[in-house]
Parts: sequence; C-alpha cells; structure tokens
Amino acid sequence: MIAPTRLASIVAPVLASIALLAGCGGAPSPVAEPQAYAAARPEMVAPTAPALQRSYFTKDVTGALTEQDLQTVLEAPIDLQLPARIGVIPLAEPFDPKGSPSLGLRNTASHHFAKALAGNPHFSQVTDISTDLPNVGGIEGLRVIAARYRLRYLVLYSERFEDSTHLNGWAWLYPTVLGMFFAPGVTVESQGIAQADFLDVRTGTILFSVTEPLRVSKKEQMIGAARSHKEEQGKIAADGARSLAKRVHVQTNALVAFADATHGAQPRPKLLPSPVVASSPVTGAPAEISLAKP
Repeated sequence: MIAPTRLASIVAPVLASIALLAGCGGAPSPVAEPQAYAAARPEMVAPTAPALQRSYFTKDVTGALTEQDLQTVLEAPIDLQLPARIGVIPLAEPFDPKGSPSLGLRNTASHHFAKALAGNPHFSQVTDISTDLPNVGGIEGLRVIAARYRLRYLVLYSERFEDSTHLNGWAWLYPTVLGMFFAPGVTVESQGIAQADFLDVRTGTILFSVTEPLRVSKKEQMIGAARSHKEEQGKIAADGARSLAKRVHVQTNALVAFADATHGAQPRPKLLPSPVVASSPVTGAPAEISLAKP
C-alpha cells in the first residue's frame, strides 16, 4: 500500500499541471498588435501615422483642405469605434442641414429607415435627429448637431426624384370631355434615388455612402394625377428606405470585419513603373526598361 504522504507527493504535481492547462485553455487569446500582425504577414505593414483625433477641414460650408492637411487625412488609419450610438438625420439636400426636409421625408427617415437600422449589433442605439437645431450648414453644421446629441456617428438620409410624367395613348379620349374624367391618360412617372452617408463626427469624414434606386410608373386619370403621383413616391421611398438600411448593415459589417482581419495593419503599397523613361545620367539617352522575361 502506498503511504499517504507519498500519494500526496504524486497527486499534487498532477493536479497542478491539470489546473495550469485548464487556465491556459480558458484564457482569451490576446489581440495581435498591428506591428506583430505585420511582422507575421510580409504583405502587410504597420501604420506609420496615428489615427485622426480631430477634423482638418475648414470650419465653413466649403470644408476646404490644404495640401498638407489632405495628405495627413489620407495617411491616417481609420479609428473605428463600434458598437456606438448613431443618429439618423433627414436632409432636404445631401450633406446640408440648412434646408427644411418635408414631413414625408422625415417620416420615411424615422419610421422606415431608422427602424430598419435598429438591431445591428454594431449600433448600440439608433436615434432620430432634428435639423431644427441652429447650425451653420454643411458638414460642420452636421457635426454641431451631432455634438448636441453626444453622437460619434451620423447616418445622413436623403432622397430625390426627377419627374417624367407624360400623357399616354388614352389621352386621345380627352376631346370627348368625358375622357378627361374617366380615361387614365396620364402616366405618372419619376426616377429617383435614396442615399445614406455614414459620417464620422469626430473627424468630419465619410466612411461610406450607399444609394438605392427608386422608380414610379403608373397610369392615372388627369384629375388627381399629381396627388396620386406623390402618394406613389411615398410608397416607393418607404420600400427603398428599408432596402437602403440593409445595404448600410452590409457596409458596416464589412468595415468591422476588415478591421478585425487586418488588426490595424495595412497592405504594402504596390508600385508601377513611371510612365516616362528616365534619361541615363552618363549619355543623356533614355534608359531602356524591358518588362519581358529573359
């Protein structure tokens, strides 16, 4: 029989090893830093510039950039802070909160578009935004409005139609007078788009834009054609807003997936040969460049 002291000396190291292995297996794997990830992947490089901490655009409606600031914005990695609260703001004109959006546009943006955005795991809250707050217009005006709501991201919603209403073949009955009341001689038709732009409020940059085509085409009687056209546009816009929200989901998920896959690193640049052949420093004659394999 094995003595109790000897048994304890044998079992204790075994239990300690099991506990150590269990602890290692249960601990979460550390997130790779951009430098470590780039070192393991030769085709990737770690970012050399810090993420933007502010907007470099001028504080007016033009939002101009100097050449140096433009290069700074392009060289900086994107600081994607999701999940986050986002706001949906209806705009009469894209990127300009100065205009007064119609009640129909506001209803589409809040009831159909914003409601369809809710539920995305990257959006902790989706709130409606009012453009009635004082603002200077342009992107800077949007940033001021977002700051009042304490939001990091805005989704700008806008829609527009081009009217192509025309008379159709039934219009030949109009001279009979009765035809003006009963014949569907007017084709109410319009082409349009619904647009959503994902604005990073902190930096004043647009992370992505998506559009959804809208089309209305229906034969109507002359009396009441304008009202019917407006109603049809509202129905088509509501369906388009829901489809547009799905595209926003796809783009947002793609951004997050790309950030997770690259761990903050970026692909190495690939250079093409210059379009002009350089002159030889000795003879002054153009140097020959051959792309053919020997």
